[in-house]
Amino acid sequence: MSSSSDANHSDGAADPPPGDGAPDAERPGYGRSPREDEVSLLDILLVLARHKTLILRTVLVFTLLGATYALLAPEEFISEARVVREAQTEGGGLPGGISGGLAGGLSGLGISLGGAASGLTPAAFPDVLQSREVRLAVVRDTFRFSDAKRPMTYVEYVNRPPGALSQILDYTLLLPWTLKSELGRVISGSPAPAGTTKTGDPVIPSEEEDEALKAISDKISASVDEETGLMTISTTAATPQLAASFSETFLDHFTTRVREIRTQKVRERLQFVEDRFREAEHELERAEDELAQFLERNQNPTTATLQFRRDRLQRQVSFKEQLYSNLQSQLTQTRLDLQRRQPVTTVVERPVPPIEPSAPNRTLIVLLSLIVSSLIGIGAAFVKSSVERTRDDSEGGEKIAEIRDQLLPTSLQEKTKTG
Repeated sequence: MSSSSDANHSDGAADPPPGDGAPDAERPGYGRSPREDEVSLLDILLVLARHKTLILRTVLVFTLLGATYALLAPEEFISEARVVREAQTEGGGLPGGISGGLAGGLSGLGISLGGAASGLTPAAFPDVLQSREVRLAVVRDTFRFSDAKRPMTYVEYVNRPPGALSQILDYTLLLPWTLKSELGRVISGSPAPAGTTKTGDPVIPSEEEDEALKAISDKISASVDEETGLMTISTTAATPQLAASFSETFLDHFTTRVREIRTQKVRERLQFVEDRFREAEHELERAEDELAQFLERNQNPTTATLQFRRDRLQRQVSFKEQLYSNLQSQLTQTRLDLQRRQPVTTVVERPVPPIEPSAPNRTLIVLLSLIVSSLIGIGAAFVKSSVERTRDDSEGGEKIAEIRDQLLPTSLQEKTKTG
């Protein structure tokens, strides 16, 4: 009896496995081995082996494109020049306990409060170099370009009529950029003032000069060593000689501009003293002429009125002579002060034509093309394999068919179905 009961008990319904009590078929993963849910290295190698043709074609196409670009890309040369600011001692510094820390901290912002070195600091040099005044002076200079028959200004070179091939590219492959440039030109309107003339009137560049200013901005860069105050000027051009010429021109106009900024107050004071000196000279001559005419008419004045008038004219001459002498001393001192402030920059290294081009790095371009194309080919292989597996599944096939019907036109739908 016990054996039969035991048999009956064993033949009955088995205890449900631990879990939520759901049927076996409804529980995810039940009855499948863990290996079916994992992607093994063999599966990856199998996908790569099945789609090796796709991967090789992708690598070949992108590598050829990269190699073609590397061969056809224009060469660029960089010429460098180095300048350093001269240390000049001037009075008017801060009290001893403050000047060291505060002036040292502000010097990093291009501001100086006096003391050992006042005016422009090396931190402000890059901004001066790339200012509109310096760039405008450079684009108005004349250069010799390799693809031009005669020397011309940079404004003329940038705005020269484009060739037939360039026009075709501008309105085909480069059409988005052409439209963007024309739209930006319409929106921007007239360019901003670029400085002032000798008479103080604002200098507004023309549209051609404004285009040249934008183009030259991409060819100049500067960096400053905070410890030494040495600034490196780098210019980029299509030929070594043109790169060196750009650097030399930027260096000259930069030095001139810094000198103008540095001596602006002294020059204004010099102009004021010169004007007052000329006025004092004319007033002294006028007073001397009046005294001489009076003495000629009255060689021996006897009346009190004549004597008083003579003394008054003599006092005027004495006053004008003293004023003239003082202004002459101030004029000489101001000229010496102006001369002492020049120059404020020293050229440490003049620009020379570079020997080797700086760009393009053809080897790096080809290697990057090879790496990127390999990643794209492998990614395309896995995508294609996933689509194929989904297509074999009935539900996935229906989803693919619906996506195809929604995105592709009718003619292409028939071709993809037959394919």
